[in-house]
Amino acid sequence: MEPIRTIHVGLGAWGSNWATSVLAGHPEVDVLAYVDRDSATVARMQQRLGLPPEKFFPSLEAAMVAVDAEAVIVALPIALHAPVAWQALEAGKHVVVEKPFTENLQEARDLVALAEARGLVLAVSQNYRFYPAPQMAAQLTRGAYLGRLASVNVDFRRNAFAERSSNLKIPHPLLRDMAIHHYDLMRLVIGEDPVEVSARTWNPPGSPYEMHPAGAMVFSFPSGVHVSYRGSWVDFGPQTPWGGDWKMDFEKGSITWTSRGDQPWPMKRDTVQIRRPNATMEEVALPEMRFHDRAGTLAAFAQAIRTGTEPLHFPSGRNNVMTLAIAEAALQSSLNGGAPVRLDSL
Repeated sequence: MEPIRTIHVGLGAWGSNWATSVLAGHPEVDVLAYVDRDSATVARMQQRLGLPPEKFFPSLEAAMVAVDAEAVIVALPIALHAPVAWQALEAGKHVVVEKPFTENLQEARDLVALAEARGLVLAVSQNYRFYPAPQMAAQLTRGAYLGRLASVNVDFRRNAFAERSSNLKIPHPLLRDMAIHHYDLMRLVIGEDPVEVSARTWNPPGSPYEMHPAGAMVFSFPSGVHVSYRGSWVDFGPQTPWGGDWKMDFEKGSITWTSRGDQPWPMKRDTVQIRRPNATMEEVALPEMRFHDRAGTLAAFAQAIRTGTEPLHFPSGRNNVMTLAIAEAALQSSLNGGAPVRLDSL
């Protein structure tokens, strides 16, 4: 099949990573144009990608006039997600946008409504879905391999001092930025959405962050499952993979898993282990994945466009509204001293 003809918008730090590490050579997409309004950034990317100047445009509008694209990839700061995605959808283009989806829930809901009214595919790059460990954990959980799920513990530990993090000044670096991956994985693996969230956050002494980089949360699900989450950007202990360390307790045993290691071999840390009462730990064989991470998002996006059907684990805009709502509920709870926030109140 022919690759999806796309325009890539945003060549900043993360957008340029998309261009060089994800889009370059991806067989499911053909990038016809790149968009960025900063001339120095454009000149740098022309050289890095080895492409002629006529492939680059200062605005999405100019690019859409010049090339016959089917889809637009939005890799811009979050404040620009909604207006640029809206422009693309109104022009009849399918859209995949970086996470977090939008700055607020109303923007997300409006984009979903527009995409559905126009019959267009709108996806959010919840790239952590496209790894073998969470997909296997979801399969085991939904198949009741060890009976009913009872509770879940999630730990995320990274160290900003060692990482030389670029997120030191962003608002709510744990609740709004990093943990949104873990909220989405909870929904994927458990197979339902939480009804209530309670969150407390703090900024430890010596932290380089302007806003709280550490916190603890409890998520309540309609089946009675509770998730206990601890996360920190300033933890000096053993570092977890980016997907976090998960322990899931069931009626007949437990599943532990982790996912998304560091580059250049992020899938090497993916593991799933089963432990039954009075038995040794079992290592679960994980499936091979042709496309993972953002490349997996793009492959699923292309499949949805071609077939008109969302593939398994597809992070559609409609699906991702709940992930964004969890982030909003966690933030509201944190700002109110940990008071529980119900998702149906948002």
